[in-house]
Amino acid sequence: MLKIRRGFTLIEIILVMVLLAIITGILLTNFNSSLKRGRDAQRKNDLSQIQKALEIYYSDMQSYPTFTTFFGGKLCMTVACTTSERVYMQRTPKDPTSTYNYVYVPESGTAPSFYYLYSYIENDKDAGNNISLTGFTTDIECATGELCRYYVSSTNAPQLTPHP
Repeated sequence: MLKIRRGFTLIEIILVMVLLAIITGILLTNFNSSLKRGRDAQRKNDLSQIQKALEIYYSDMQSYPTFTTFFGGKLCMTVACTTSERVYMQRTPKDPTSTYNYVYVPESGTAPSFYYLYSYIENDKDAGNNISLTGFTTDIECATGELCRYYVSSTNAPQLTPHP
């Protein structure tokens, strides 16, 4: 007696393809979520490093920098960073994506006594300081049309309040 080998039916193949598509979708969603959390962790670490450098700057100068253009460059006593100046950060970090920016906002005046550092957080479920902020005349944008959602500040900075 001759055995006839049968292949998979069309329905079986379609079911396997649908299951693979569902599993792939779940894995990609988790992967993208992990990438966002990783970038957010990098942002928080960057702000912490900048914060430490700003505190050392404050202990030397008795005020925080008034300039806001040190991101991606050196943090020195002046914007120019001459060779004789103390360097507080060799290279200030930039956001892990090219979409967002870190925003440094010192107290207005010639000798700021406090500051805020802002960043955008991609993960909506992140708990720390993940709020829409008020406290200045306008909201702080970390990208065009994107409000910052995370901040750190000097210990003596006034408390910011969330939008209602």
